[in-house]
Amino acid sequence: MSEWLFAKGRQAMKIAFLGDVHGCVLHALGAAVVLRRRREIRLDAVIQVGDLGAFPSSGRWDESSRRFGGDHPAQEDFFRLLDPSPALADGVRSALGQIPSVLFVSGNHEDHDWLASLHDKASAEVVPVDPLGAYRHVACGNVVEVAGQRVAFLGLIEVPGKMDLDESAYARLMAAGPGDVDILVTHDGPYGMSHDRRGNVQGSPKLTALLEHLQPRLHVSGHYHHPNGPRHYGRTTSYALAQLVRPKSTRWEPEPVNPEQRVTAGSVGLLDTETGDFAYVRDDWLADVRGDALDLAGLVAAHS
Repeated sequence: MSEWLFAKGRQAMKIAFLGDVHGCVLHALGAAVVLRRRREIRLDAVIQVGDLGAFPSSGRWDESSRRFGGDHPAQEDFFRLLDPSPALADGVRSALGQIPSVLFVSGNHEDHDWLASLHDKASAEVVPVDPLGAYRHVACGNVVEVAGQRVAFLGLIEVPGKMDLDESAYARLMAAGPGDVDILVTHDGPYGMSHDRRGNVQGSPKLTALLEHLQPRLHVSGHYHHPNGPRHYGRTTSYALAQLVRPKSTRWEPEPVNPEQRVTAGSVGLLDTETGDFAYVRDDWLADVRGDALDLAGLVAAHS
């Protein structure tokens, strides 16, 4: 059994982690609902690692989101969530009757100005982004108590420009002491975690430094769209999640790779806070969550 000091004396809980969503927010809720039912567990928290695809309208999409959105109708589910039909609202409410609202951190494909305006308006570190409260954004640099764990959130990626890591948020976390954080959730990953198709090293040197300083027991990230881990940084075990719904095809894979828009194995992770065990979810039933127009209400009813 893994030693998790922060779990001693606390109630055992289950936390699900979701990879990059890119607008497919109904698939994300559906995956959590099916995970709960198939594993016959209670989910005490659901955390998404950024690139939720949080834009107030398609007119605010960045170029990459616009390029992929035309071939992937489910990418616009986030907009449907902002102004839900009665049927969609019923499906979301049914899902939220089985799972908690999803906490998420900023990725590099969100409308950061819009998210900041929601925090400013509410004067809060955690704010709902949709009228049903299905998704709640955590501002970068905050440590939030989640299912009995001290979870730090740091979004964006280490790259010059508007998507770069927030300096003040990074500094706040670096000012925390080693062991002050149990779980670190980031969008980018630590430097050297993998290589891209051209052989370039992927990851953020700043995040490596943060991991080595904070030494949380668990680190979970996304961004690179493939499972990666476990990797070890002192006492920290680090994992990266796959993209929740892979594109139907890519410029590197012109043949259809996910024509039915199924949820990807390795895009969901599950933590048991009592044992400290983290595992990728690769079960065949993940493929039950699929389609350009996911019937969330039907999926929830089938897994109630």
